[in-house]
Amino acid sequence: MLNLGMNLQRLAAKQVEFTPASLFNKGEAGVWYDPSSINTLYQDSQGVTPVTAVGEPVGLMLDKSKGLAQGPELVTNGDFATSSDWILNAGWTISGGQAVGASTNSNLQQGVTVSDGSLYKVKFTISSYTSGSINRVQIGSVAGATLTASATGEYESLILVNTTGSPSLYVVGANFTGSIDNVSVTEIQGSHATQPTSTKRPIYARHPEGGIRNLLNYTEQFDNGYWTKFAGATASGTTINLPATSDRVFSNYTPLSNTAYTYSAILSGSGTVTLQLQMGGVSSETQVTLTATPTKHSFTVTTTSAAAGFVFIRKRGSDTATTLTCDGVQLEYATEASNYQKVVTDIDVTESGVGEVYYLKFDGVDDQMFINNLTSPNTPITALFGYSATNAATGGFRYLLDIQYGRTLFAAQADLEGQIGYFDGEWSSFNADANAIKVLTYDLVEDDAKIRIDGTQEYSDTTYDQQAIGGAMKLFNVFNDTTRNLAGNMYQTILRAAESTDEEIAKAETYVANKTGLKAQVDGIATLDLNFGANLYTAKNSNGGVI
Repeated sequence: MLNLGMNLQRLAAKQVEFTPASLFNKGEAGVWYDPSSINTLYQDSQGVTPVTAVGEPVGLMLDKSKGLAQGPELVTNGDFATSSDWILNAGWTISGGQAVGASTNSNLQQGVTVSDGSLYKVKFTISSYTSGSINRVQIGSVAGATLTASATGEYESLILVNTTGSPSLYVVGANFTGSIDNVSVTEIQGSHATQPTSTKRPIYARHPEGGIRNLLNYTEQFDNGYWTKFAGATASGTTINLPATSDRVFSNYTPLSNTAYTYSAILSGSGTVTLQLQMGGVSSETQVTLTATPTKHSFTVTTTSAAAGFVFIRKRGSDTATTLTCDGVQLEYATEASNYQKVVTDIDVTESGVGEVYYLKFDGVDDQMFINNLTSPNTPITALFGYSATNAATGGFRYLLDIQYGRTLFAAQADLEGQIGYFDGEWSSFNADANAIKVLTYDLVEDDAKIRIDGTQEYSDTTYDQQAIGGAMKLFNVFNDTTRNLAGNMYQTILRAAESTDEEIAKAETYVANKTGLKAQVDGIATLDLNFGANLYTAKNSNGGVI
């Protein structure tokens, strides 16, 4: 065995082009959800409104396992080359290779063969326009986008079909006078995740690689209501005005007991001001002399209780500053200050010079998503999750993903705190931190099941019983329950109904680790196993995965 001492990141350059889509190139059933691809996220379950910014809800997440490929054309004579194949309701005619509407309050109609739970893209062109609009398209009773199609141009809509059989496509006019052309319906292949109920949708969010350390919100927006302005204190963005003694800006915070907290602030101005941390039965403060150059000041306290308290920027009797600039405050579990993280809210956190990871944030109350239209017979299964949780060990089992026919791919238990496991007719689990950010890998084969955390095998089971995939499936909840919601973040979800090689798993773990901000934890030190007699050259990392 030759230990090259080479960082895996260098040796694994050949993995640059790997994506989880390659795991599905033999047609295996499965899903790949990637919140970092914002073009796969929509605010509603029908795909009307795309997600464009952090903080927006996600009602539809497209499955990338099929590469977002579109299926064959389902509309016949969509270019209106003839007068056949279409039902023309009142006011519609076909002329010159177009469907012509004359002040039409009715629809064009054609039967299409679609599958329950599948997602379809509907497209058409308004080639000439006089008045009115095409106000919607629908398949069966399921409406797509409410369109303001009242000008020439191309239009498209996504429709998630939840009606079985072979319903019709409708293109509906509202006093429409004009002509349309090039009507198309194609399936966006894959098993897409949806949440029809707006209040149960997770939120699109971001934080720096490595996670969130700063426990405060609106850390550069002191005019926000999160910060209380006492007496004559005022604020505008990062500028704080403290005209009189006892003026202060503060926020409430409830700490953990017997825990070290470090409070830091980046300040500039002239004169002096006081930073104070009062919480958990402890109060400490320091007077700061301001300079024109923004300077970071910090101190640490260790709480004795969980008593609530305050984070202050204040003017004591001996302080002389009246106006100052605070370019950021931070409260963290630490004995010394770390790099500053800018926090708008806990779903929008950035850190200068550090890469960002994007995820869906589930609230643990009722947020959940349904996996549509995914089935496979009894089969091995590979599942990878980039995730974190905050309530995995409280209030009974919490589910990362549940498959109806008996296999739960993640659960944790209150009376066995810190348990990770799965269900295949009975529970199999082991002690582990269920809440930290991690790459969790299930390699489940009949009588040979393994679980890996951050690239290292932590558990094996020789009695695993393969189950079928299908029926009602949920992310961050159990399929038949509304009280087992997991609170946490979903960075990646990969579910493959097939056995995977060590090399495939190692590559997939590296990919998920990059998307989760955990590359350093998953990649190890490379070793090269040279067996010249057998012409075998195998590179492995220190976590055991084949490179």
